[in-house]
Amino acid sequence: MKALFVRLYRFTGVRGLVVLGGGLLVGAALLSLGGLEAVARSGPVLGMALAGLVMILVGATRYTRSSATLRHDEYLPGLLDSGRDFCLVLRPFGRDGQVVLPKAMGRKQRVGGQPFTRNATIEQVVTTAARSALDLPTCGIVDQRTAFAPPGPVLVRAGDDEWQTVALRLIRHARVIVLVLPPDRDFGEGFAWEVRQIARRQLRSRVVIVLPPPDQDEYAHRAALGRAATLLALLEGTGLEEEVEPFRIHEHELNLPATTIVVHCRDDVGGYRAWETVEPPPSRTAIGTKRKSMTTDATYLGALTEAFREIDHDG
Repeated sequence: MKALFVRLYRFTGVRGLVVLGGGLLVGAALLSLGGLEAVARSGPVLGMALAGLVMILVGATRYTRSSATLRHDEYLPGLLDSGRDFCLVLRPFGRDGQVVLPKAMGRKQRVGGQPFTRNATIEQVVTTAARSALDLPTCGIVDQRTAFAPPGPVLVRAGDDEWQTVALRLIRHARVIVLVLPPDRDFGEGFAWEVRQIARRQLRSRVVIVLPPPDQDEYAHRAALGRAATLLALLEGTGLEEEVEPFRIHEHELNLPATTIVVHCRDDVGGYRAWETVEPPPSRTAIGTKRKSMTTDATYLGALTEAFREIDHDG
């Protein structure tokens, strides 16, 4: 449910909410003070508010619906027995759908901050990139109590006593492993355990790290950048944080570009390739304020597609 509200908020934007809320409040006040005649005189204000409400409702109905999750024993045997390569998405439990990107108009890498812009979760973008780059299905794991989850990968349920077995089977067989860093929390014990399994099996060359965009929340992106540096250091060794020398984390923090969004780890120790966003030249609105622009799903799609093809090329 939280993921749906995040998407609707990103779709509406602050200005959309102001127009909607202000118009409805004015209409309600006029109705209570002057009746229908006063409401009729405020037609333009109410019209804008009602138009905003209609756009929100239409936008909500056009979203891809949340997907029903599957029991792991309903999906995994067929996937693993087929021998087909697949992409695995891992992130801290309960943080599905927290990275939301505006959808590009055509192939535009950035869009303005205008309200009522359709969007997609990072899981949807990863799923699209895996399919278009390597024709891979994408899957992930959710808690046993999660019946529905944000759209994108096939999500399988696993209980507290079996999720590690399920995760380990998927990690061993995945062609691509995507580690999504949400904007608002640390790794968590479950995610840290998954990272250790990747490190111990020396699968770092299959790993792609995805960060939230820097232009939505600069502080959250900086925090995610620090966690990405920690992941790079963990994947060089056994995956145990107490065995990582702090200078390695600091070195990665210094070397990662400030606007990094995607990182592909490589087999050589300390090796990786990072993709970053590029700020466009500043532009101004008609009243002189700086025009805001935001990274779209197309930016991530291009970076992920390149990273996945690198993994396939390296074998």
